[in-house]
Amino acid sequence: MYLQTLHNRQGHWQDILKFKQHPQLGVFVNLLPGVIKSAKSNATNQKYDGYFKRFKVWCLQHNFQPLPASVATVSLFLTSLVQQRVSSSVLEAFYYSINWIHSQASCINPCEEKFLKLTLEGGKRILAKPVNKKEPITIDILLKLKEEYQKDPDNALKLRVFLMCLLGFSGFLRFSELSKIRLCDIKWKEAFIEINIPKSKTDIYRRGNVVIIAKTGNDMCPIFWLKKYISLLQLNVSASDYLFTAITYKKSLGVFKVVNASKPLSYTRAREILLSALSNVGLDGSQFSLHSLRSGGATAASNNNVPDRLLKVHGRWASDKAKDGYIDDSIQKKLLVSMNLGL
Repeated sequence: MYLQTLHNRQGHWQDILKFKQHPQLGVFVNLLPGVIKSAKSNATNQKYDGYFKRFKVWCLQHNFQPLPASVATVSLFLTSLVQQRVSSSVLEAFYYSINWIHSQASCINPCEEKFLKLTLEGGKRILAKPVNKKEPITIDILLKLKEEYQKDPDNALKLRVFLMCLLGFSGFLRFSELSKIRLCDIKWKEAFIEINIPKSKTDIYRRGNVVIIAKTGNDMCPIFWLKKYISLLQLNVSASDYLFTAITYKKSLGVFKVVNASKPLSYTRAREILLSALSNVGLDGSQFSLHSLRSGGATAASNNNVPDRLLKVHGRWASDKAKDGYIDDSIQKKLLVSMNLGL
């Protein structure tokens, strides 16, 4: 294992590895690196491992030691990245990957030094770009998408993108949550549905979350259109198939069919069909993203005075700061401040 092959074992590992040949404790020594790695998700570990390998290559090219690395080595490496004009997110990814690998190895960690933290912050300021915040999806936009679908009511492709928008909007769903919905994750109740979200960005301990969406009874009811979609594609509601997948038109049969129910729609493809659908109803697709669904639902709820606590729970936000970043207050709400100053 990676940690067990380190040439510079220090601190806790130096003590722990003494027990490697112990008849009872040796097995725990072998298991410990995996337990430590579990402090981060598999995706994060893979990401950090990849970035650290690139840092290691750079160190070898310049005859520097990558582990443990010195403050001078890491500061020069970060400065070289700033010179290359990488994005701020890439700069951060390298910094945190170096920090994480050193923490696992229990050796002297250069990233704990204030000097390196200043180097990171300075680099981020130099590389900073204006935030290009996308517009939220609105009810009016959803109505346009519905009208576009109703021109061709047997078109499952148009219904798919409309339903994606409805569920993303009403459930404040991230695309990573929306794309992973399986038919069996949906529990049907008399007045609402429950969508089980087995894995979410803020659910770090994988306890799962449940999103509740009400049956509104009007012509924009998400549950009505979900049933319509399931019926049109003849989906099995108890199956473990993904709700949103690739769809093809069978010309010989005159119907739309799911291509591969075990493979969810990719981010790239979902973004492509969303922007295309928005363009088809006369909007500038470049002003929107898949995150516009989540921000649109949160904005609509906030502007209709849904309490902050319920907003935070429904959107599965870990903090008020994260929640507020999604909400675009209406002009009426913004005017409330100056209108209530007693002027």
